[in-house]
Amino acid sequence: MKKIVKFIFSIVSICLVGAMVSCLDGEEPRVYYTDFVTTHTNPDKTLYFEQVLRNDLGSNMLYPNPSIAADATEGMRVILQYYVNTVHPDNSKEVEVKGIYSVRHDTIIDAHPDTIAAYPNDPVKINSIFRTGNYLNLDMSIEYFNKTHSLDLFSNPMQASSDTIDVILRHDRNDDVFGYWVSAYASFYIPNLAQYKAMRVYANTPDLPDNIEGYFVIGLKD
Repeated sequence: MKKIVKFIFSIVSICLVGAMVSCLDGEEPRVYYTDFVTTHTNPDKTLYFEQVLRNDLGSNMLYPNPSIAADATEGMRVILQYYVNTVHPDNSKEVEVKGIYSVRHDTIIDAHPDTIAAYPNDPVKINSIFRTGNYLNLDMSIEYFNKTHSLDLFSNPMQASSDTIDVILRHDRNDDVFGYWVSAYASFYIPNLAQYKAMRVYANTPDLPDNIEGYFVIGLKD
């Protein structure tokens, strides 16, 4: 069974709504992108990134120019802020990186029901939840003060149907005192989604009268 580990949430103030336009007086507008991407490492330890597209449209490679090095390993999920400088015929891009932010990244955990039931279920507000390829991406808010929190995604032992994958999102505040609702981000790898038509994500989401069922449904295919 996969070990459950603690982590520090990435708490940053960024926008995840696609793109923004930025320009200075006298300059042409530039489109400023923010996205979840996967890191890849070159032999010289510099980085490039894989942008997995929505709607199963494949992926693009993003190559920083100038090159950058950061404390990241192969296959990490991060949030990247960047400008696009050049688009190549294969849709790969040369980009000017403006920021890299770590996020909670892992894969789905297959655990015994008793283990899941014993795991803390502290509140988490889901601001945005969407899929890119086999990744479930989350823009959330948690009530944070100063302790290390945990967030994990479990396979649901009470799978409801053969065409819907059910998963359980659990947040452990680690007895942190009540603080302020702040932004946090996560991206979980869920393999073999092609066999399902939908994903149902159960979470303890307070103050959401339109989500009284306690879950979100994401369509995977028609």
